Amino acid sequence: MNQKLDKAQLLLNLDRVFRAKAYGLSQRERDEAFLIFCAGCPDPVNAWRLITDCPDPLTDEQIVDRAIAMPVRLMADVPYSEMPARHPLRSLAL
Repeated sequence: MNQKLDKAQLLLNLDRVFRAKAYGLSQRERDEAFLIFCAGCPDPVNAWRLITDCPDPLTDEQIVDRAIAMPVRLMADVPYSEMPARHPLRSLAL
């Protein structure tokens, strides 16, 4: 696996995103957990889409398994037409 976070770390961050109130997180902290989840995956852009655009109801583990299975994609290789230059994922390094 080439992701930056291991499966347990990805699951924890995803749980923090989906259950922010249970963790007592502010909206900013929830957003940060979401960015960390995406940045910790092999393909941050498609991990982002997996959460924001996935019409299928999936468990957290299914989401993480799909994210881990994605091929590695560097943010430097993502065109600005796909992810704007000022998007926070472009500057987040794990």
